[in-house]
Amino acid sequence: MKLQDPRCLVVLLLLAAAVWPASAGEPAPDRPWAAQPQAAADETGWSNLQQLRVGQKIEVVDTNLKKYKGTFLSFSEEAISLRVGKDEVGVQREDVFRVSLREKSKRLRNALIGMAIGAGAGVAAVEICAQASSGLSPCLGQDFRAVAYAILVPVGGAAGAGIGAAFPPGYQTIYRAEGKRGGTVR
Repeated sequence: MKLQDPRCLVVLLLLAAAVWPASAGEPAPDRPWAAQPQAAADETGWSNLQQLRVGQKIEVVDTNLKKYKGTFLSFSEEAISLRVGKDEVGVQREDVFRVSLREKSKRLRNALIGMAIGAGAGVAAVEICAQASSGLSPCLGQDFRAVAYAILVPVGGAAGAGIGAAFPPGYQTIYRAEGKRGGTVR
């Protein structure tokens, strides 16, 4: 394999660009291809809190966007109670913006899916470039493929795992306050 050939460098740069992550972090509305959180069918019913069991890890966000993370104690028509550290905290129903169940994080699953997609993109990039550039015989052979696989598959897998882990953990929303005009408060 002769990496001194400028055509080899171009092919390697194309391969690296094929698996480089286009974006990372939270999905944004200006990126329609990014996964967006999906809302449950009906999160606006206060009675949804009946599915919570004492001791489950929850997060309550009030209308001032203050977060209370703790374990569920109880709820009534007027308020929800949870234990935050050693304190018992009650939040009035009219002050509750959202209640989420925190026990079912999907961060590991997201990282593994991202790793598989990234590694698959590395394999695809090597094969596509090798097939498309078959006329570049000085640098494309079994040695080139072996080096490209050794570099791009782990790099693609690591980048995909990082992006997958960066997505929100995917806590299940149990209750979301209904807005004054029939929509949800944002």
